[in-house]
Amino acid sequence: MKKIALLLSLFSVFTVNAQFSFTDDFESYAVGDYIAAADTLWVVWPAAGAEDVQVTDNNAFSGSNSIYLNSTAATGGGPQDVVLEFGELFDEGDFMLSANFYVNNNTGGYFNFQAETTIGETWSMDCFMNDDGSIEFSTGGGGTVFLESTYPFDTWFNITMNINLTLNHWQVMIDNQTVGTFENTINQVASLNLYPLSGNQYYIDDVSVSHEPFNPIGINAILSDLNVPSYVQFPADIDISGTVLNYGAETIESMDIVWTDGTDTYTDNITGVSIATLETYDFTHSDQLSFTAADTANITVSIENINSGTDVDDSNNSLSAEIYSVEFVAQRLPLYEHFTSNTCGPCASFNPGFQTLLDANDVNQIGNTKVACIKYQVNWPGTGDQSFNEDVGTRVSHYGVSGVPSAHIDGTTTSSSQDEIDEHRNMPSFLDITATAVATDGTDLAVDVSVSSYYDYPSATIHIAVVENVYSNTAGSNGETEFHQVMRKMLPSANGTSADLSNGNTTTFSESYTFAMGNVTQNSFRIWEDLSNCVVVVFVEDQGTKEVLDSRVFEITGNTNVTPTWECQATGCVDPGTGEGEYSTLADCEAQCVSDIAFWNAVDIKLMPNPAQDNFSIELNPSSQNVLVSIYSITGKRVSEFDYGSLQGKQTIPMNISTLQSGIYTVKIQLDNEVSIHKLIKQ
Repeated sequence: MKKIALLLSLFSVFTVNAQFSFTDDFESYAVGDYIAAADTLWVVWPAAGAEDVQVTDNNAFSGSNSIYLNSTAATGGGPQDVVLEFGELFDEGDFMLSANFYVNNNTGGYFNFQAETTIGETWSMDCFMNDDGSIEFSTGGGGTVFLESTYPFDTWFNITMNINLTLNHWQVMIDNQTVGTFENTINQVASLNLYPLSGNQYYIDDVSVSHEPFNPIGINAILSDLNVPSYVQFPADIDISGTVLNYGAETIESMDIVWTDGTDTYTDNITGVSIATLETYDFTHSDQLSFTAADTANITVSIENINSGTDVDDSNNSLSAEIYSVEFVAQRLPLYEHFTSNTCGPCASFNPGFQTLLDANDVNQIGNTKVACIKYQVNWPGTGDQSFNEDVGTRVSHYGVSGVPSAHIDGTTTSSSQDEIDEHRNMPSFLDITATAVATDGTDLAVDVSVSSYYDYPSATIHIAVVENVYSNTAGSNGETEFHQVMRKMLPSANGTSADLSNGNTTTFSESYTFAMGNVTQNSFRIWEDLSNCVVVVFVEDQGTKEVLDSRVFEITGNTNVTPTWECQATGCVDPGTGEGEYSTLADCEAQCVSDIAFWNAVDIKLMPNPAQDNFSIELNPSSQNVLVSIYSITGKRVSEFDYGSLQGKQTIPMNISTLQSGIYTVKIQLDNEVSIHKLIKQ
C-alpha cells in the first residue's frame, strides 16, 4: 500500500504572536566572553567537568562574532557543554530552530534537543554531523535514525527545523532546501544542547528559536493521508481511502470528498458527522477505481465545501497518487538479517526489545507473518558462540559488518521500528517465490525452490536459510540464555544460487542437506533441537545493490523428528543426533560402554599437531587390529581414506593433507569394528 502523507504546509494558522522567541548573533558579547556567564538563557550543562563556551572573532557568518566548539577529549566529547533553555516544555504548537554552522574539514559537529526541563533526563533528538560529510537526525544516541543527508565542510551553511508539535511533523531544511520530514518518537522540546563530540571542530552563528502555541481558527480541514496501492494486479477494483484532520476551531459537520482521474470526477457528499478540533475522519469513497488491463491512473482526491463555508487554508485540501496495474504484484515480506553474539554485552540489551518488535509482527509464522528474520551468531567480540559457522562468516563479509548488534532490513541498515516494517511491507514485489521443504528420517532435508520474475532482475541471487525457531544455551558470557530465529545452515552455502530473473524468467532448483541434532559446536551445522523446530527462509537478493527484493517463510514437513540412539565415546554414552548410533537404548549403551572406554584408553589415540597445516600424525597403540583412517569434510563428504591393515604396538602414522582446503574436518579411526571420531582443523 502507498501511504501519501502531507509533509509540507502543516504549520498552524495563528491569530496570536509568538509566545517565545530568542535570537543570538553573539555580537553583543566581547571576544573571549563566556556565553553562559553573560546571558541568563544560556547555561552550562549541570555536570562536573562541563565548561562554558567562549565568543570568538576568528570566523563568523554575520557580523564579527560567533562561538567555536571543539572537543579535546580522546573519547566521548566535551568538556564544552552549553544549553539554551526555552523556559518551559513545548509539546504542541509550532517550534522553529535556525542556526548557521561552519564545520572544519573532516571533523564534525553535534547538537541535540532535550525533552524535559530538567537537563539530562531525556534526549528528544540528536543531530550528528559526521566527519565523512553525512548528517543524521535521530534519537536514542543514533539508535533510531529518522533522516539522513549531507552537509558541506569549510563553508557556512544553515540548518532550519520547522517542527509542528501538534501534528508531530518535524521538517529539516539545509540552506533553505527541504531534505525531509519525520515523526519523532519523543515529540517535545525543552532546551537546545551544544556539545562537541570527540574530534568535532565547528563554529555556530545566528542561533534563533521560537515557539507559537496551537490556536486554531475558523474552518481548516486537512486531507492528511491518502491510502491507495501503488501497484495492483489486474483485474482489480481499488478503494479510494484516506483521512481528514480538523485543524480548525469549527467542528466539521459536512463536506464533499471528490476524486478524479483527469477524465471522470466522483463526489461523495458527507453529512451528519461531527469532527472536533484535532480529531480525524477516515473515509472510503463510494466509487472505486477499476482496472481491466495494464494501465496507469493519476488520481487527485480533494475535500471541498466544508460546512458550506470557506477553508482558511485550502492548500492542504488535496493529495495526488499514481497507481499502476500490472500482470503480477505481491505483498512484500520484509527480511531482517541480524548479527549478534552471546558474548556481546550490548546485544543482551538490544535483543529483547528487538524480539518484541519481531513477535508483534508474527515473525517467521507460517501463513500470517508480517516480517521474516534470520539471525547470525558471530564469534566475536568473544570467541565462544556455539552457533557460529562459516555461513555466518560469509554474510558478515557480505555486508561488511564490524560490530554487533547490527540489523539490516532488506539489505539496508535499520532503525528497527514498526514504521520501518510498514514502509517495507508497502513496497511492491514482482517475484513469485514458492518452495517445499520435506524432511526424511528427521535428518535429511530436501528443498525445492521456484522463483518467477515479473520485472527485470538479470543479476540476482536466491538464498535458502534453515532457521531454528528457538533454543536455550547458557554457555554465553552476556547473560542471554534463549535465542530465536538463528540460522543453522544456508543451502548450498551462504553464497546462494545465481539466477537471471529478467522479466518473464523462472528459476527452479533443488538443494538438500543431512543434519545432525544436539551437541552443537562452533563451526558445525548441527541443530540444537530438531527440524520440527525449524523453518526455511527463501530470499532473493540483487547482486549489484545487495537489496533483498522479497522473502518467504516455508514450513518443514515430513518426518522432522530423529529417533534417539546412542554410541559409546571416551566420555561415555552420547546421542549422535543422527538416528544412527550403535545402540537403540541408553541402557544397552551403558552396559557396553565401560569396556569400550577401557579399550580406547588403552589405544590412546592422539592427533598432533591440531590445528595442522600440511601434515599431522596419528599416534595410537593398537593390539593386532586392522586400522582404517577416513577423513570427512564438514558437509560429510569423504575426502581421504587409508587402510593400514593389521597393526600392533605403539604407532605414529604420518598424514599429508596439503591438498585439502582450510576448514573443519572429521577424522574417523576404525580398529576392527570399533570406531573413534576426532575433529581436525586444517589451517
